[in-house]
Amino acid sequence: MGREVSESCVDGVVMEMVAAYCGRFYAAKPELAAGRIEAIGFQVGHQLSERYTMERPRFSDHLEAIKFICKDFWSELFKKQIDNLKTNHRGTFVLQDNHFRWLTRVSLEPSVESADTTENDSASLGSFVVRIKT
Repeated sequence: MGREVSESCVDGVVMEMVAAYCGRFYAAKPELAAGRIEAIGFQVGHQLSERYTMERPRFSDHLEAIKFICKDFWSELFKKQIDNLKTNHRGTFVLQDNHFRWLTRVSLEPSVESADTTENDSASLGSFVVRIKT
């Protein structure tokens, strides 16, 4: 039987982690905070993918691995499939989830610029880059 965690617990951990890295650890250097948060996300994704593929046969090619992430893996974690998939055909894939549940309660700082940039920024919150090493 698989272990499950309440979404509110995950929300709380994500919000506290972002607050800690942006407000306390790297308050003067937001680019370092963003890099560290991205590295944590990569590590968590890597560990989850290894756990979910432990009893599956190895993927024969990159496309098979990406299909697994978009359909099976994402559906298992978020109860929905990826909304959009883009590639540069050189091993980089961008997966887009328009309603990514773990970031729904995270907001961007109000921009001094026009409201148009906020809409574009919030759309990029649900984009994830997957790099396939060859």
